[in-house]
Amino acid sequence: MREGVSYYKVSYVVQGSGHPGAIMNVDDEPQVGDEVMFDGRIFEIVEVMELMPPVGDFAFLHATCRYIRDVA
Repeated sequence: MREGVSYYKVSYVVQGSGHPGAIMNVDDEPQVGDEVMFDGRIFEIVEVMELMPPVGDFAFLHATCRYIRDVA
Protein backbone atom coordinates (compact mmCIF):
# COMPACT_ATOMS: atom_id res chain seq x y z
CA MET A 1 0.00 0.00 0.00
CA ARG A 2 1.27 3.44 -0.88
CA GLU A 3 1.80 5.85 2.01
CA GLY A 4 -1.32 7.87 2.83
CA VAL A 5 -3.50 5.92 0.39
CA SER A 6 -6.69 4.34 1.79
CA TYR A 7 -8.06 2.97 -1.47
CA TYR A 8 -7.34 2.73 -5.19
CA LYS A 9 -9.50 3.61 -8.17
CA VAL A 10 -8.40 1.04 -10.76
CA SER A 11 -9.15 0.96 -14.47
CA TYR A 12 -9.00 -2.68 -15.61
CA VAL A 13 -8.46 -3.30 -19.33
CA VAL A 14 -8.73 -6.84 -20.73
CA GLN A 15 -6.10 -7.88 -23.30
CA GLY A 16 -7.15 -9.42 -26.61
CA SER A 17 -10.85 -9.42 -25.84
CA GLY A 18 -13.96 -7.55 -26.69
CA HIS A 19 -14.62 -7.29 -22.95
CA PRO A 20 -15.05 -3.64 -21.94
CA GLY A 21 -13.11 -4.04 -18.67
CA ALA A 22 -14.13 -2.24 -15.49
CA ILE A 23 -13.39 0.66 -13.18
CA MET A 24 -13.48 -0.30 -9.51
CA ASN A 25 -12.50 1.03 -6.11
CA VAL A 26 -10.32 -1.47 -4.22
CA ASP A 27 -8.69 -1.43 -0.77
CA ASP A 28 -5.42 -3.12 -1.75
CA GLU A 29 -3.01 -2.05 -4.47
CA PRO A 30 -3.23 -4.56 -7.34
CA GLN A 31 -0.06 -6.47 -8.19
CA VAL A 32 1.07 -8.40 -11.27
CA GLY A 33 -0.10 -11.99 -10.88
CA ASP A 34 -3.12 -11.11 -8.71
CA GLU A 35 -6.50 -12.41 -9.79
CA VAL A 36 -9.48 -10.09 -9.92
CA MET A 37 -13.14 -10.89 -10.47
CA PHE A 38 -15.71 -8.77 -12.27
CA ASP A 39 -18.65 -9.43 -14.58
CA GLY A 40 -18.77 -13.09 -13.44
CA ARG A 41 -15.26 -13.79 -14.75
CA ILE A 42 -11.78 -14.12 -13.27
CA PHE A 43 -8.82 -12.25 -14.76
CA GLU A 44 -5.08 -12.25 -14.03
CA ILE A 45 -3.30 -8.90 -13.77
CA VAL A 46 -0.32 -8.70 -16.13
CA GLU A 47 0.64 -5.01 -15.76
CA VAL A 48 -0.04 -2.17 -13.31
CA MET A 49 0.72 1.51 -13.96
CA GLU A 50 0.10 4.64 -11.92
CA LEU A 51 -2.04 7.07 -13.92
CA MET A 52 -1.25 10.07 -11.73
CA PRO A 53 0.15 10.73 -8.25
CA PRO A 54 -2.19 10.01 -5.32
CA VAL A 55 -4.86 12.64 -4.60
CA GLY A 56 -5.87 12.90 -0.97
CA ASP A 57 -6.34 9.38 0.33
CA PHE A 58 -6.71 7.56 -3.00
CA ALA A 59 -4.62 6.72 -6.05
CA PHE A 60 -5.52 6.21 -9.72
CA LEU A 61 -4.10 3.04 -11.29
CA HIS A 62 -4.41 1.21 -14.61
CA ALA A 63 -4.25 -2.58 -14.66
CA THR A 64 -4.00 -4.67 -17.80
CA CYS A 65 -5.36 -8.17 -17.33
CA ARG A 66 -6.13 -11.33 -19.23
CA TYR A 67 -9.16 -13.60 -19.04
CA ILE A 68 -8.64 -16.83 -17.09
CA ARG A 69 -12.09 -18.40 -16.59
CA ASP A 70 -15.72 -17.85 -15.75
CA VAL A 71 -16.74 -18.03 -12.10
CA ALA A 72 -18.17 -21.48 -11.44
